[in-house]
Amino acid sequence: MKTYLSFALIAFLSLTLFTNNTFADDHEKDSMRVVMRFELKVKPEYVALLKQSFDACKVEVLAKEPGCLDYTLFQSYNDSTLFCINETWATKADHNAHMQLEHTKKHLAETRGIRDPSFESTTSYMYWVCPEVNDVN
Repeated sequence: MKTYLSFALIAFLSLTLFTNNTFADDHEKDSMRVVMRFELKVKPEYVALLKQSFDACKVEVLAKEPGCLDYTLFQSYNDSTLFCINETWATKADHNAHMQLEHTKKHLAETRGIRDPSFESTTSYMYWVCPEVNDVN
């Protein structure tokens, strides 16, 4: 079910991006939503650290960053060292501001060097999405 929902979301976003180019061309890229998905694999001894650090950062993000529309960490059921991070930002400026905040810098510092160097994601992405295209009337 999760695979189907992920595929449906990717297909929907792809169709939105590629079939509405004239609409997107009328909007500045900086005013579009930023949708990101990062897949990462950590060394087994760092699973708890990643979860703890992400959760602490998420508390700060949700409390202090109104431009954050989604900030979620998922852990694989089949591989406890495999994670997916989903982020959605109202604008690129909101994401840029997020990257400059102390709680973000702290999280990045705490999790530096914990990734499994043999893993390369084939499913990470970043999309620019026009909010008006995705509004349901």
